[in-house]
Amino acid sequence: MKLRTALALSLTSALLLACGGGGGDSTPAASTTTTFPLDAAYTKAVTNGISLSGTAVDGADTYTMAIAITPAADEVFEGVVSKKSIQSLTMKKNGAVLGVDTISVYYSINPYTPKGASYSNGTYAVQTSNAGFFPTAAKVGDSGTLGTLTLYTSATNRTVVTTAQSTWTLEADTASTAFDCANIVLKDAAGTQTDTAAGCYKIDTNGNALGMRYTLSVAGKTLVFK
Repeated sequence: MKLRTALALSLTSALLLACGGGGGDSTPAASTTTTFPLDAAYTKAVTNGISLSGTAVDGADTYTMAIAITPAADEVFEGVVSKKSIQSLTMKKNGAVLGVDTISVYYSINPYTPKGASYSNGTYAVQTSNAGFFPTAAKVGDSGTLGTLTLYTSATNRTVVTTAQSTWTLEADTASTAFDCANIVLKDAAGTQTDTAAGCYKIDTNGNALGMRYTLSVAGKTLVFK
């Protein structure tokens, strides 16, 4: 299913999770001088594990997804010992299961850097460009580049299926929280843009993930999970 495949790839590209909370309220947004530890937020999620779920409504249809990340033992990936976590993704439409994906995600920390992933359907992704990292401290309004994740047909057959290019932004929420976002552009093997996604942790000043907001636009359909 194109929707689920795009979601799985875009989630992995920045190790984003499903949307557990999200949405601001009438509380004033954080001051532009307040700093948030973006790198710590991602590192905590992948090393400690986390489970979240979210719902998106499209007309008469209700989509749900549940994400669970479980830390795993270090493993060799692309010839280098890397940290590993297992990410499971379950997608439903009106209560019926559309699919379940299990993704082995590889990364390093200090700073948090995605290395790649292997998917339950046999496809294989490698971080082919690390253009930047999540900063240790950022203020609302800050932004930067991340990198490119390339999805191949398999670990042995390196035929490109699609790529995911990511940037990060820190967006306003309340006086003590902000949205730590990874903004993703998906392209086909020819380099033509096909889909976009924006996944955001709702974090506090200690780098704790309190919720998520996830927007996926694929094949003319936009779903916002929260």
